[in-house]
Amino acid sequence: MVRAHEVLKDCTESDEDCGMPHTIGLDIGSSAVRAVELSVTGRGPSRLLRTGQVELPPGAMRDGEVVDGDVVTEALRTLWERYKFSHRKVTLGLANQQVVVRQVDLPHLPLPELRQSLEFQAQDHIPFPVEQAILDLHVLDEYESDSGVPMSRILLVAAQRTMVDSLVACVRAAKLTPVKIDLDAFAMVRSLVRHEPRVAGEGEMLLDIGADVTKIVVHDCGVPKFVRVLLMGGSAVTASLSKGLGISHEEAERTKATAGMAGDGAPPAGEAERLIADRTDELVREIRGSLDYYAAQPEAVGVHGVVLSGGGARLPDLQTRLSSELDIPVERGHPMQEIKIGKVEYDYAQLVDAEPQLAVAVGLAVDAR
Repeated sequence: MVRAHEVLKDCTESDEDCGMPHTIGLDIGSSAVRAVELSVTGRGPSRLLRTGQVELPPGAMRDGEVVDGDVVTEALRTLWERYKFSHRKVTLGLANQQVVVRQVDLPHLPLPELRQSLEFQAQDHIPFPVEQAILDLHVLDEYESDSGVPMSRILLVAAQRTMVDSLVACVRAAKLTPVKIDLDAFAMVRSLVRHEPRVAGEGEMLLDIGADVTKIVVHDCGVPKFVRVLLMGGSAVTASLSKGLGISHEEAERTKATAGMAGDGAPPAGEAERLIADRTDELVREIRGSLDYYAAQPEAVGVHGVVLSGGGARLPDLQTRLSSELDIPVERGHPMQEIKIGKVEYDYAQLVDAEPQLAVAVGLAVDAR
């Protein structure tokens, strides 16, 4: 297993003057807004220049969608003022149940024509009117049907337009410029999949567990095969602790972070751990259900491992419980495994602590070229 201190590589060169493009990935989550700025080169690893996070109060975002745009906008302004990112052009990620990802087989066309035809072919595959959707695609494979007709197998992506507009409005109100919008799922593949040979047909599941949203991606050698969003995450544990122990949201967050290490005056560790275990088991069952659903598909590849990221990856015993339930190895992900660390204002301990929550932002920045 790769260790965090082994993948955070030091870099002593000056990043500010190297002349390479600086890209920024922006992750607007349910509990915080996060950004990562990289110096991106065509050869060799990118370099981390800046990263930062500003927490959001409960209710500003819900299930990956904007509820209070003014609060989200103010958090974005604070993020830029506090961490001094070098410019305001960002790649923005999406992950909620207003984004639909479906595997679809269509008659082969050149890619530009395939994109143009999407609005005429997508309606049967998405749950909302095509005129209310923003459509895109990711080509998985090209093949011939049994009758010899050239076909394209694609991941069809459809995002509800009003949801995207509300996110973009917050970004623009903070005087930022969204130059690209991408799926969190695709960003996870870029940041969490190791650049080393894998055996085709031996799939891997990537799990990013946030406050309200858990993103699931199954990939085969870096090619996404299955994407699902669960409206469950670490905040359900916080709510259970708050109600079960009769404590505030803030106290519940602290209890969740220190379960098993409670000191004098803290809530009883045993009861806290029981409440955490109950909610964690519920999340594990939902993840297992998603894997079972995927495995039943005709073109499914076998899943031989799981990579965890997100703030919820820190839940006590989650890694062990997942491995036992799924009967496959589970390990922590390292989104900075292919990145050198520039002259940043953080020590390694801070970066190791923050790394699980940076998978989406890193992946968005890596592809913002």
